[in-house]
Formats: sequence, structure tokens, C-alpha cells
Amino acid sequence: MALKFYESPFHVTHDAEIASKMAMKMDLSIMITNLIKEKGWTQREAAEKLGISQSRVSELKNAKIELFTIDAMFDMLDALGFRAKMSMPSLHQASIAITEIESAG
Repeated sequence: MALKFYESPFHVTHDAEIASKMAMKMDLSIMITNLIKEKGWTQREAAEKLGISQSRVSELKNAKIELFTIDAMFDMLDALGFRAKMSMPSLHQASIAITEIESAG
């Protein structure tokens, strides 16, 4: 019996379209929670900086990604000083780069 490899754990239990979105949301949630940890913020402080409730920060920290939209996660990255930029070198290929904005001063 041959081994079958998947793009992500979500691809085992979901169709490709849903699995890809879930994998992206998981990656975004990991990035956001790692940035919060790096800054040494409490959940309350993170909530204030991100413009969300403390309970939403807790949900994010506990990987409850189904409760978040990709848009909401990009808003959180914006609040953390990051911007997403999509590039499309061809009609059949695109990528998203998320980079920290250099602070003025």
C-alpha cells in the first residue's frame, strides 16, 4: 500500500477549497499569536492593540480558526504593523507576501 501525502492536515478531512482556506487561516493565526508572544503582551493588551475583545484573542490563541475570517486576520496583521501584498506573475500563479512596515522615525 502506497503512502498518500497531503498539503496540510486539513486536506485529510476537507475538500481542497475548504482545506486550503483553513491552512491559510492556521498559518495566519500562528503568525499573529507568535507576534503577540514576541511583544510580551497579555491577552488584554493584545485585544486593545488589535481592536478586538480579550475573548477573541483567547480564541485565536487556542486555534479556533473557524471563528475568524481571513479578512479579520489581515486586519489584525495591519494593527501589528504588517501589510499583505499580492503579486500575480501570471494568470495561473499568485503569491501573498506579508511584511512588516518600517516605522517612521
